[in-house]
Formats: sequence, structure tokens, C-alpha cells
Amino acid sequence: MDGMSSYHKRSSGLNPCKNSSFSHSSRVMAPGFYRYPEVKSPLRRQVHAPSRILKSGRDRSTRQGSGNVLGTFLTRNDDMLKRNALDLPLRYRTDREVIDVDDELGDVEMISDDTSREGLENVAMEVDEVEEKAEMGNGLFSEVVSVKNGSLRVDECSQANSSSLVVNRPVTDVTSFEAYRKVLQSAENRTSKLKDRGFGDILKERGRALLRSLFSFSFWKQDKEPVEDVQREAFLTLSREEETAVNRAFSANDSNILVAHKNSNIEITGKILRCLKPGEWLNDEVINLYLVLLKEREAREPKKFLKCHFFNTFFFTKLFNSGTGYNYSAVRRWTSMKRLGYHLKDCDKIFIPIHMNIHWTLAVINIKDRKFQYLDSFKGREPKILDALARYFVDEVRDKSEVDLDVSRWGQEFVQDLPMQRNGFDCGMFMVKYIDFYSRGLDLCFTQEQMPYFRDRTAKEILQLKAE
Repeated sequence: MDGMSSYHKRSSGLNPCKNSSFSHSSRVMAPGFYRYPEVKSPLRRQVHAPSRILKSGRDRSTRQGSGNVLGTFLTRNDDMLKRNALDLPLRYRTDREVIDVDDELGDVEMISDDTSREGLENVAMEVDEVEEKAEMGNGLFSEVVSVKNGSLRVDECSQANSSSLVVNRPVTDVTSFEAYRKVLQSAENRTSKLKDRGFGDILKERGRALLRSLFSFSFWKQDKEPVEDVQREAFLTLSREEETAVNRAFSANDSNILVAHKNSNIEITGKILRCLKPGEWLNDEVINLYLVLLKEREAREPKKFLKCHFFNTFFFTKLFNSGTGYNYSAVRRWTSMKRLGYHLKDCDKIFIPIHMNIHWTLAVINIKDRKFQYLDSFKGREPKILDALARYFVDEVRDKSEVDLDVSRWGQEFVQDLPMQRNGFDCGMFMVKYIDFYSRGLDLCFTQEQMPYFRDRTAKEILQLKAE
């Protein structure tokens, strides 16, 4: 038994559970003689931020810096940073954002604290997410966000041209979330402005297309059709019946009264009408009756023709002649409101036929364009006539409206771009057609070759007592 007990005593010292440090009893061995260190609380997980490797092989992360405040703040606001970055309104973005922190990382003091490293890693992840979203658009601009010397700086670079426009907006407080938010907000503001300009161009183009489509409808053509109709009406051909009636009137007896206009008390006999035959000079009766018919035409369709006043062939000889000179009182009652129903100053144009011995010309008081015009089929010039008419118009406005009109800045025009007479007998016909086309608002788009047609047409209109 003693041997056995001694055996057990010796073997008990070889029990691995009793002799090992893994024993749960602290009374097995004396303190300070542990074979293995005592189990402590788990260490906090260390997360290392990426760092550049130096040529010497050392990691720059070993450099110490004072950034505990920034790391703690970024860690605390990690969830808020992700949520704000992902909630940015990127649906209209067409630009590309490039956030470059890798190249500038070497100039920034690395933070040795573990929480700071984790915060920087979170910022890098957020930057990558924003960069991936920006790559989905067509890059019109690129942004480079640089972290340098403790401040953030935004560089805007245009890809449309080689030159770059740099807008510096330094943010000195890098410890706040405002630094990152301002960078993203500046990109969004510029992108929204570019989109607004793009949408403006699209809207303009759509507006033009809409107008083009609307012009295809008939109600948009109503403004153009009257001008085309008036120009076409100025050259309407005579029918066979009308030509026959004109030829019969030219063959009538001299004393035979063909037509009589009651309001003007003008009678047209066969002899008077024959002045419209080719090679004849126009007389006062035919010209004056035709001018009355033009005024009646305007009254029938005031929207188609200009508002005009047509003086007869005797007006200017009463107003001004070589013997007595200028005499307003001789024609003062010709334009009373009771007689006309309107004032001359309310007209667009006033036509004054001028007879100079054996030649007809035309003077126009163009109120619409504020000028006095003189038209001669031989391109003659008579400044005295326009001076007399300027004086008359001032006196007329003062007498009828009690207004002192200043015409010193009105122009005097001797029209040169006009159809010219190529014979010695069509001057009266040219003068009449000058009045006709101007009252229609048309240019003088006729020639000498059309004078025979105009003579027959004027005869037809006089026989019908209706100008067309």
C-alpha cells in the first residue's frame, strides 16, 4: 500500500489538468508561475485605411497625426453621410464627377487612431458610390475635389474645350460635414443650370415646330391671303363680255352720256371716255371719277385697303400757282368734317394729282411713314411742290385740330424706283396706277407693257362705276 500510495503521489504530479495553465482552479499553482498568459477581454478590431507604400518599404500610416476629432466625427455620422449621399437628386445629372483623393493622399497627415482610419474608409466608400452614379451620364463636366493643406477646393474642368475654368471655393473647416456637402451641392447646382439651358433649347424647338404646324391651318393664312388677293386683283383679266362692252363704249357718240356719278356730279360721255384708248392723253373727268371710285372701294373694304384721301386734279392749282403763290384759304373748306367725315391727319396717305402743262405727276403726303413723296414717270424733281404741301398740311392740322404739327423732321422723297414711261402719252395712266397700287399697300410692280391693259380695265371700271 505504501508503494501504491507512493505511486499515486508521484503520478498525481503528472496530471495535465492539474499541472496545466488551462486549469480553472487558480489554487493549483502559485501566481506568477503561469505557463500561458491569462485570457483577457477581446481587443477591438483594427481597421486600416489604405496608405501609400514608400520606397523604403515603410507604411506612411505609421506617421502619427492629430486627427482624433475628425475620425470620431466621421464615425459617429457614418449612417447619416451614406443616407444623404444616396438621397441626392441625381435623376437629371448628365455630368461626370471624379473625386480624386488617391493622388493627394500623400500630402495629408495620416491618422493613426483606428476609429479615424475607419471613418476615412467610410468616406472613400461614399465617394465611390457617388462616382459610380455619375459615370451613368454623359460627362459634360468633371469635378475634382482636392484635399490639400487642410482645405477643400473645387476645380471645374470643361471637357468641351481644352481650356479649363477653375472656380475655387475653399472650405477651411474640414472637421465638419459641410465640407463634403458643399462640394456635392456645387456640382448639383451647376448641373441643374446646364440642364435648364438644355431644356430651354428643347422648348424653343418644340415651340417652332408647333408654330409651323399651326401655320398649316387655314385660319393662320388669313393674314397672308388678303395681300395675295389684292396683288392678284390688280391684274385681273377682262372677260370677253367686258372687252366687248369697252369697245362698244369707245365707239359711242361724242355727246352720248355713258355713265353719271351722282355724288361727284361727273358725267362721262363717249368723247371723254375715248381718252382711255391707246395713244390718248387722260383728261380731268376720267381721272377725277376714277379717284372717287377708289375712295368708294376703300369704304366697301376698309381692311383690305389703306385709309387714304384722294384730292381731285383741281386742288393743287387752287392751293399753289405761279401767279398767286401759296394760298391755303382757297382750299380751306375742301376738307371740312361735315364734307369728309374725317380729318386728313387720320389718314395713312393723301394723294394730290399734279398737272404741269402737258404732263401728269403725283405728290403724296405719306403720314404713315412721315414723309412727302413725289412720283414722276420721267423721274423729274419738283422740290417746290413738296414744300407747298408740307406747309399746307401744317396749316390744315392747325385749322381743323388746333394742333401745331412739326414736320421739320419729315423726309422728302423723289421716288426713283418706279415704273417709267417710254412714250409721250401714258403719263396720266402711270399717275393713276401709282395711286391705285399705293392705296392697296403694294409696291409699284407693273411696267409700260401693261398700260394697254390698264386703259381697258379703267374704262370697264368707269362704265361699271366700281373700282376693283
